Order: sequence, then C-alpha cells, then structure tokens
Amino acid sequence: MPNTAIFNKRALENLDKTVYTPKREQLKARTLFGSYSVPAGTKTYTYRVMTQTGVAKIIANRGTDIPLTDADMKEFSQGIVTFALAANYSTTEVQEANLAGQNLDAIQGQSIARGMADFEDQLVFLGDSDHNIPGLITSAGQDVTLDTPFTDAKGNTSDPKTLLNELKLAKQKITQLNGYSDIKPVLALPAVAYDALDVEYNDYQPRTLIELLNSRGWFSQIVKVNELAGVDKGKDVAMIFDNSPITAQILDAQPVTRMQTEYRNMTYTIPYSEQCGGLIVRAPQAIVKVHGI
Repeated sequence: MPNTAIFNKRALENLDKTVYTPKREQLKARTLFGSYSVPAGTKTYTYRVMTQTGVAKIIANRGTDIPLTDADMKEFSQGIVTFALAANYSTTEVQEANLAGQNLDAIQGQSIARGMADFEDQLVFLGDSDHNIPGLITSAGQDVTLDTPFTDAKGNTSDPKTLLNELKLAKQKITQLNGYSDIKPVLALPAVAYDALDVEYNDYQPRTLIELLNSRGWFSQIVKVNELAGVDKGKDVAMIFDNSPITAQILDAQPVTRMQTEYRNMTYTIPYSEQCGGLIVRAPQAIVKVHGI
C-alpha cells in the first residue's frame, strides 16, 4: 500500500531543507492581458459596443438631400464563474512538518496558486461555453489558413522566406483595419511552431527567423502558449491579436481568496476560491486565428 503521508518517517531522519519541484511552463494569460474588475459576487458582465457611420457630401444650393449619421448599438453579456481548490492535511502531517522545520501552509499554497492559475489560463484562452464565457481562441473575428505549414512531415522548418511572408499577410489582417494601422499585435504560437522559428533565415543571413521577426517590429511580442496545441480538431493553431484594453481584458470579480478552515476527523481542509469571467473580447475583428501551421 503506498505511503500517502506528505512527510514519511525516513525523510524525517535527515530531511533536506530545500523542497524540490519539477519545472513547469510559465502561464501567459496575465502577462498578455490587463484586468477589468467588477464587484465580487457579480454573475454577469454586460457591455455595449457602438458602431458609427456617416459620410458628408457636396450638396447643391437649397439642396435637401443632406446625408445623416447613424449609430448602431449592440449589447453583449458573459458569465462569471467561481472556481475553487483546497489544501488538505491531517494533524499528524502538521506535526511532522513542524519537526522537519517545513512550512506546510507555504508548500500547499504553492500548489494551490499554480492550480488556480492553470484553470484561469484555460478559461482565458479556451473559454467555457456552458457558462457563456468566450475564450481568446473561440472569439477570433478573422480566420486565416497558411499555404505553407511551419514544419514538414519530418518536423523540419519550412522555407523561412515563405513563412515570413505568410506571417506578414496574416498580421496585415489587423493592421489594415480602419484605425489599427499603428497597432503591433501579439503573435502567439504553440511550442512546435515557436521552436520552428529558431532556424537561420538563409546561408547569407545568419540571424534566426524569430530574430528577424523581432527586428522587423511587426509584433509587440512573440510568445509560446501551450493552450494553442491541438485545439483545432486536434491540430495546432496560432493567434495574432491586439491586446490593448479596448480589444480584450481579463474579467475579474474576486482574486484568489483563502476561505475559512474546516476541521473534521483530525483533518484540516483550507479552501481557496476565485471569481473570474475569462476574457472580455470587445473587438473580435482584431483577433486572427491562424490555421494550417
């Protein structure tokens, strides 16, 4: 029978004071998007988007055919969910941790923080259709399919010149929109596509493709996002998007909060909860989903 105790007896005989944990991928949602806060307990967030039209024209003397402006107001709503994760340990484990000089709350707290952040990242990128929460990937207002994938069947990077041109055309889907000419969007890639950019452009250009992309200044960031792997019917996608607050923000109602400790049958349970509505996407036209990568 496996020993499920956090600190077994042998470890207590000579315990290393350092707690070692495997490396994990850095989460990206909070580094890419700002926050929009609403009061805790809010169940639905509603916002309005107004589209204005109107063009002046020359009129004749005493002309009556003066053009009019028009404003189209649309209202959108999305849900806010509460999600939770709890730490759990017995009085014996607390005693063992004290003997070992370890802070059990700190150790469990790291796991709680990571688990909550993992769920939050999934909510931002993938959304939750059951609770009316759109994600970045499902909110794209434009779709592009590359003629040339990032890699061939053997995993070798495709022609760098062709890839560079394909990414430029995809980026222009945003920068050629009215009002977006000065925008530098974010390029988000799954791991395989991101690594494919780490090749020299050609024999005469020693810089890698990703270095060349950075020097061109087409994108404000080029980032690796694991949530983009396998989301398009099992296939990877890339995302190109404006991440300014007018386009998208993370909807926050309550940060990660420690709730009241429960004690039962010599066991402590400490729940943590958060309230979040994923990603508010106010301008889906400034988000491009790239297929065929």
